[in-house]
Amino acid sequence: MADRRVKKRVRFLSLVGLATLLIAACERPDPRLESMIGLEPAPPSRSRIEELRDLIDEYGEVVGQKVDAGIRQADALKLLAQEYMRQQLYGQAFDVLQEAIIAQPENHVLHYLAGASAGVIGKSQSDLALQEEFYGRAERSYRRAIEIEPNYTDALYGLAVLYAFETNEPLNAIEPLERILDRNDAHIPSLFVLARSHAALGSLDEAVAAYDRIIEASPDREERERAERNRTLLLGGTS
Repeated sequence: MADRRVKKRVRFLSLVGLATLLIAACERPDPRLESMIGLEPAPPSRSRIEELRDLIDEYGEVVGQKVDAGIRQADALKLLAQEYMRQQLYGQAFDVLQEAIIAQPENHVLHYLAGASAGVIGKSQSDLALQEEFYGRAERSYRRAIEIEPNYTDALYGLAVLYAFETNEPLNAIEPLERILDRNDAHIPSLFVLARSHAALGSLDEAVAAYDRIIEASPDREERERAERNRTLLLGGTS
């Protein structure tokens, strides 16, 4: 009888001990999760450091190859888009550029080329809704290129041309043109668009001043003669 009571006592204590261990295990976080729940993890061992170094060496070359392949793919897409544009296949160029931008979203040249393509597509549309849609895409693409590279002349000029010639917003064209001319006061294409924009707004003095700058700065005789003709017409003379 005494032996039976002893056995029950031992079994009871064993169960209590097991329960205590289970509770402690539940309260103690898995060490693999310590860094994820805000607890300070133990410093990595020397063997773990060596293990990670070996892993980096093993896969580093593969990772580098994949990165290089991604860069080459984006460059190839850009070249393909430029070739499409040279062939005046602007729809195909725009589609290819969207794919390239996914690969390199911070590439300002890709956004500029997308803007140029969208602008030409918009100009060719007889459906006014489609035209407005593509002009909007062109504007957003140019502006994104400028956000990435604020002094990117091609994108600033493309945006100004879009406003001055396509969307009939000459006032909006002036700011990007002035940004170009602040850095290069003899950028002749910008001066022509600036003169046209001022003339469209009725600011004839400013338009004449822009033509005067072309006449003074351009080394090209045909450009100077064109500026002189336009200046004369603004002043009420004959070409």
